[in-house]
Amino acid sequence: MEVAPLAPILRLPPEVAERIAAGEVIERPASVVRELIDNAIDAGATEIRVEVRGGGLELIRVSDDGHGIPADQVELAFERHATSKLRVVDDLFRLHTLGFRGEALPSLAAVAEVTMLTRTDDASSGTLLALRAGEVVRRGRAARQRGTTVTVRHLFHPVPARLKFLSAGRAESLLAGQLVRRYALAHPRLRLSLLLDGHLAFQSSGSGTLDGVLAEIYGPAVAAALLRLDAPCSEGASLSGVISGRAVSRANRQHQTLIVNGRPVANRALAAALERAYRPFLPRGRHPIAVVVLHVPPSELDPNVHPAKSEIKLLRETEIAEALARAVREALGSTPVRPAPSDDFSLWPVQYHLPASRSRLGEAGGPGWEAADTEAPPLRAALPLMRIVSQVRRSLILAEGMQGFYLIDQHRAHERILYERLLRGTAGGQPPGQSLLEPLVLELKPHQAASLEERLPFLEGLGLSCERFGGRSFLVRAVPWLPTSENVAPYLQELLEEAALPDDAWRERLLASLACRAAVRRNRPLLPAEMAELLRDLAGTDIPAACPHGSPLILHFSEQFLARQFEW
Repeated sequence: MEVAPLAPILRLPPEVAERIAAGEVIERPASVVRELIDNAIDAGATEIRVEVRGGGLELIRVSDDGHGIPADQVELAFERHATSKLRVVDDLFRLHTLGFRGEALPSLAAVAEVTMLTRTDDASSGTLLALRAGEVVRRGRAARQRGTTVTVRHLFHPVPARLKFLSAGRAESLLAGQLVRRYALAHPRLRLSLLLDGHLAFQSSGSGTLDGVLAEIYGPAVAAALLRLDAPCSEGASLSGVISGRAVSRANRQHQTLIVNGRPVANRALAAALERAYRPFLPRGRHPIAVVVLHVPPSELDPNVHPAKSEIKLLRETEIAEALARAVREALGSTPVRPAPSDDFSLWPVQYHLPASRSRLGEAGGPGWEAADTEAPPLRAALPLMRIVSQVRRSLILAEGMQGFYLIDQHRAHERILYERLLRGTAGGQPPGQSLLEPLVLELKPHQAASLEERLPFLEGLGLSCERFGGRSFLVRAVPWLPTSENVAPYLQELLEEAALPDDAWRERLLASLACRAAVRRNRPLLPAEMAELLRDLAGTDIPAACPHGSPLILHFSEQFLARQFEW
């Protein structure tokens, strides 16, 4: 390989250096929108209007009703590192503003045509300044109410090589729209509007509440179904927001918003903690809606991780990530799936024939129907106090409580109980395994056999006695002991294949599959005492509202739902 001759070190020409710096701050049209909204919020704006044309490459205009810039400071605002937000180095560690570097406007002027029109309260008219390639091309006065309008045209035309790395105009517009909605979530008191190619794409009312903005973005039905997060996470820090339950999910992570001290930002540790907490609750490939609002002392926040301020670093990142995961698990694990009060589950207009007599109704109830007046003992943990009424279709336990009635899936409930016992390694306090009458020889694929052999010690501790039997074969002598009459032996091939999966979560998946195979089946009659024992055990679990696979096991029909259906 031929080595190029060594070139001398030279200072870059100012115009080259400026465009390199601009490329760090202004990555794409959405970066422009972020910087200009930051400046508008810092200026005390209560209303911000964003207009985007041609994906932002043709035009971006951001107007606000903030306090404006004094006429004698407008040109200074376009000089690099000129800012009103910092005075000394230590100010970087106690930031109370969104913008602070003084890079946004000069960076914009280096890669686009920029016009600013601004006016303060005490000015008789607005100040107009236009720049192209970083040079002032026009100065003047123009009429305007208090506030600032920044218009950016022909973004990246001075650096055409950058254009080929951008997405199509529609994709860039979607990114800008997503960012505007996140600012609306971060600042509910702001009236934000977004125009895409002349059409109103989004508008927030500035209601002042997160619930109001959520309804404007996702609709009232989804907003009403979201669960509250409210948890202390460390000294001087607070964690709040909303997350979706198991019934509401999306195919991507674009509906997850992290807001730290008013900034919509990214943080890998917190994003990973959120996804990890949802793993037992959502199917693979599905992701939650989440708005996580974190407030930390400014000294514990580093917004300088990314030049465009899209990422941040936290001093106590691990501690806060664990607090987030814990809060999400508690919210999901203690919340049954609730139909919305507006949902209509009545049988009308379906033709339905009432039973001929009360005796037929009694027969329809099946075993345990007579136990309608039998108490379930008080339940602890996250389950509300409830009384067993009956068994429905020999698969669901019907119970009533102070807030309505509940349907509990007996199979999924038992799954949850067995899974947590396996996870804790107690298995009801019985010996870890039970020997098979005749050992079984099972054969796996070559790559499965290699993975399984490494995991045999874990299986042994679980009570599944398994050893290599030459080639791809394995000899199984014992299976885990579980307090159930269901036999897991017919499913050993499937269980061993689960144990050999190339997946970081193979242990949890194996235990979930084992619990599923051993759990009481649907379509099996249960005596009142058996139903009561099942609910007692369920109340003692950490996550009593979902099975190990993430499916709901309790449905809650509220008093409001009942009142609406029967017009009480």
